Amino acid sequence: MPWYSYIYYMNPLLPKKRFLSINPDILIQGCRQNDLQSQEQLYKLYYPDMIKICYRYAKDADGAGTIYNNAMLKVFKSITGYQEQGKLSGWIKTIVVNSCIDFCKQQQLFAPLDTYQYAEEVSILPQVFNTVSAKEIQQLLKYLPGATAAVFNMYVYEGFTHKQIGNLLGISDNTSKWHVCEAKKILKLKLEKISETEFKTNAAG
Repeated sequence: MPWYSYIYYMNPLLPKKRFLSINPDILIQGCRQNDLQSQEQLYKLYYPDMIKICYRYAKDADGAGTIYNNAMLKVFKSITGYQEQGKLSGWIKTIVVNSCIDFCKQQQLFAPLDTYQYAEEVSILPQVFNTVSAKEIQQLLKYLPGATAAVFNMYVYEGFTHKQIGNLLGISDNTSKWHVCEAKKILKLKLEKISETEFKTNAAG
């Protein structure tokens, strides 16, 4: 994709181009005619929201950019068949999420039919979340092993069931449950450390 490389959007020093249009219907018609400017504008229009999803599954900018580029290629190739008026964002998000899953599978994070014993459920006190921002939560996800992060994202953010996750990733239901519990255990430890540090800072101040 030579003219809308994700690197352009990641670099704040590069000048930002103005949108030709922010009307999705107009951009859809242009994309159906393979108009490069319309494709570029559609890519830019949904980049801010969709790249956040990509970052949940990739460990760095290169991985997130690869996912988004692949997803948008699929969007442009299949947009002639798009008929759901007013639901473009949801349609694109579905393609982005599927591209994230494909990316994880290509990284060979999962062995076929991996089976783990179901781990004990881990609870995280709601007040712990009051000490961190949503952005910090996203950063904490980077501490999760790749396979665990992928399953956790699919279960918590995308709303897949353990059975659906198992079918998509070629793992057992129990393996999916194990990864979610493992993610909660890791996140709980990280969040408690942040909460404890925040408490000490406030007490000292």
